[in-house]
Amino acid sequence: MRRLIARLLPASDQRAARQTLWIGAITVAQLLASIVQVALSARILGPEGLGILAVIIALTSLLYRFVSLPGNEVITTFVTRGVAEGRMKEATGTLRFTFIVSQGLSLVSYGLLAAAVLAVSGLFGGAEEYKSTLLVYGIGGVAAATVRESMALLRLADRLWLGFAVSVVSAATRVAFLLAAWSTGSGLTGVVLAYVAGDVITGVGMFIAGASSERKAGLPGFLRSLPAKIPGRDVIAFQVGSFWRSSVEAVILHIDVILIANIVSLSQVGLYRAAHQIIDATKHPFRSISTGVQAEYSRQWYGGNPAAVRRISRRFALLSLAVAVAGYGLLAIIHEPIIRIMLGPSFEEAALPLLFLLPGALAFAVIAPLYVLPAATGRAIPHLAASLAALAVMVAAMLVLAPRYGAEGAAWANSIGWIAFAAAFVPFIVATLRRGRAAGRAEEQGGRSGG
Repeated sequence: MRRLIARLLPASDQRAARQTLWIGAITVAQLLASIVQVALSARILGPEGLGILAVIIALTSLLYRFVSLPGNEVITTFVTRGVAEGRMKEATGTLRFTFIVSQGLSLVSYGLLAAAVLAVSGLFGGAEEYKSTLLVYGIGGVAAATVRESMALLRLADRLWLGFAVSVVSAATRVAFLLAAWSTGSGLTGVVLAYVAGDVITGVGMFIAGASSERKAGLPGFLRSLPAKIPGRDVIAFQVGSFWRSSVEAVILHIDVILIANIVSLSQVGLYRAAHQIIDATKHPFRSISTGVQAEYSRQWYGGNPAAVRRISRRFALLSLAVAVAGYGLLAIIHEPIIRIMLGPSFEEAALPLLFLLPGALAFAVIAPLYVLPAATGRAIPHLAASLAALAVMVAAMLVLAPRYGAEGAAWANSIGWIAFAAAFVPFIVATLRRGRAAGRAEEQGGRSGG
């Protein structure tokens, strides 16, 4: 595979292509597991039970993502910069700081979750067994707190094959637990335990894989001591912007279920969640593309090669567009039989919500290789601004459409939100590419003058 990539692509693109392929392999493992997971969960729980599970996931994920830092972007951008510029002590300190903050915030999140469960009455209609299930599900968030950071470290080390191995083991574990839940009739508790088991394997496995790759990443001593000092102002400013952006993004990803759970029946929530899970599974390849190219954007940008950034962004944007048009076009044609095969006859009413989610999924796929450009070049605010715009549009659409059209209206509102996200990002992407072009021209002119 390495030889084939070396023959087909220039040197500056080979690492990005290789990492994209490995992330693609991870995505395939996660995608297959997700498909099986959705199918088994739907058959175990039915529409109403899946609606309850959706509320548990939404509440927990919203809290964990709201009180978190996307440390993977700090590693991808600033640790990469430190390595590229030979400032190894700074890079290692930033890496340690990021891991410690991410794990610490996950513990804070679990504490807040426990306090909310104890203090708030009326959750799930006052059914106490669902509260305890919510606390069990929250354990997975603590275990998987540093998965994104570990993956970023594996990208720096160019050892994503370890991430693939962990993903396969985690997927197999989750599916095995779900099959056991189905055969024993353990219902919601069994499904939640399957999710938690997968999160524990993923979190622990990815951390071990990342920590064992520190030397390959050029960062020996990562685990030997605590950071001597907080990273510089630029890193802190980026993390503050990333914190608020991640918080807004958490609301975007999970507020839909929480909103419609207070508007429509749990069965309608289950139908919407089932369709959403299928669409979310189809987004994995596009998330893989964005994850794979982001590190290379930073590497080339801080290496003084903005032309490579433009070339990589153009190639992967065209690839994403072609795959999205073909894949979602096919899904639009065969979505009804897919619903019946995957979820069973009790979820046939999820066919229209799935169809209505497709425009938003297409918008996300088109923007996926490009929306990481500002963050890769050290700017967190563009993502925050686009996320705020998308959130405002989606919530407004949800409040108008969901009460009248149920799961179908919620699906349209979700699509409208993602279309707004893509549209809001276009000016920032254009500005980043122009900034790179201007920097390249200035460097070229400086070289001529010096000559």
